[in-house]
Amino acid sequence: MTYSDRARAFAALHQPGNPVVLYNIWDAGSAKAIARAGAAALATGSYPVAAAQGFPDGEQIPLEFVLGNAERIVAATELPVTIDFEGGYAREPEQLTANVKRLAETGAVGLNFEDQVVGTAEFYSIEEQAQRVAAVRAANADIFVNARTDLFLKEKDASKHAGLMAEALERGAAYAE
Repeated sequence: MTYSDRARAFAALHQPGNPVVLYNIWDAGSAKAIARAGAAALATGSYPVAAAQGFPDGEQIPLEFVLGNAERIVAATELPVTIDFEGGYAREPEQLTANVKRLAETGAVGLNFEDQVVGTAEFYSIEEQAQRVAAVRAANADIFVNARTDLFLKEKDASKHAGLMAEALERGAAYAE
């Protein structure tokens, strides 16, 4: 199956009122098992990929391994695959674009992209993260980008989550633009 076929299959799963279910896998073996079980699409999570290789989460697993693992996963299945690419393994837009180009070359049709400064409790400013999302998009106009905010993940006190809604919506609108 070609990249375009997988991208079209993934796009077809996005139907209003019918959420896309992404089964989390961490390697080619788990991808094969979940595909056989009937999944329509697959996704990695940064933590399980890192932990399966003995690394902590937070871009501690080498980028070369992440890319090789993505390539092995894509080769193991005909399903569309998205990769948790954390913060893109770079801060600067030019390097982000280069890294996402390499990810797209693995055959992955999508990626998760975080707005936290990996390894810290900080977040990129809305303006800087919007520029970073644009750099991700510049790498491949067809790749699905889950430009997410980790505001709620970082705030462990759920009673404070309602107070984060305005910023989360502002971030989401800036990333979508």
